[in-house]
Amino acid sequence: MAPKEEEFRQTDVTAWGIAALVCAGVAVVAANVSSLIPSSVLTALHVPRNDTVSMAQLRQQVMELRTETAQLRRQNEILTTRFSLQEQTGNEVIRRVRALEVSMPNVQELRPTAANIDRSVTTASIGQKFDADGGTVVVRHSPMPENITQPLPAAIEPTVVSASGAEVGYGVAIGPGFGAGKGKAQWRDLEVRLGSMLMDMDPLLADDANAGNQRLVLGPLQQMAEARDFCQRLEQMEIACTPTVYSGTPLTP
Repeated sequence: MAPKEEEFRQTDVTAWGIAALVCAGVAVVAANVSSLIPSSVLTALHVPRNDTVSMAQLRQQVMELRTETAQLRRQNEILTTRFSLQEQTGNEVIRRVRALEVSMPNVQELRPTAANIDRSVTTASIGQKFDADGGTVVVRHSPMPENITQPLPAAIEPTVVSASGAEVGYGVAIGPGFGAGKGKAQWRDLEVRLGSMLMDMDPLLADDANAGNQRLVLGPLQQMAEARDFCQRLEQMEIACTPTVYSGTPLTP
């Protein structure tokens, strides 16, 4: 038999049970009371003695930084898109300028040498004065100088003479042969396709090698070399062309 001091008594169980219930109640109350306390009170409890930044303020600042970072990211995407659009626009301008650099000399070369140009209305710039770094810039405009007549060597190629004995120029037979009455349609089609290349040129109707067909002859050109150069440019555009004598029947409008 164990001594009475070591026997398990009901009073011991009651004391420990009450202690456990009290601890559980305190835990439940503490968990519920924290949600009932205003946030300002909790913030005041977290503020240190030296009145430095609290954890709540740090969280708020971090949230603001995240918002600003997102805004900066969106602005960066917008600027990247604008830069891409400006780059595309610049490339388009460069492409058009290069196209003009290629086409304008060709147009000038295709202009007949006998064409008259009113140089009194052709200027290089507009008169203007404006300040610039280091001084003043003055721009003046004036008519372009007239062509200086230079002595040319005698022509090597013989003069082409028509059947009647009158001198005629050179031309180019352009396009395929066509039937009678279709000359106007052929000429309008060439005007649409070639545009300024036909400047100062008049069409004539000449008989084709095939019986009953006609071809358009454009001119006049001063030299056979000009007719060959003109045909080379048209052949690059896949248009049939043959240097010939500028003779035929005028195409009535």
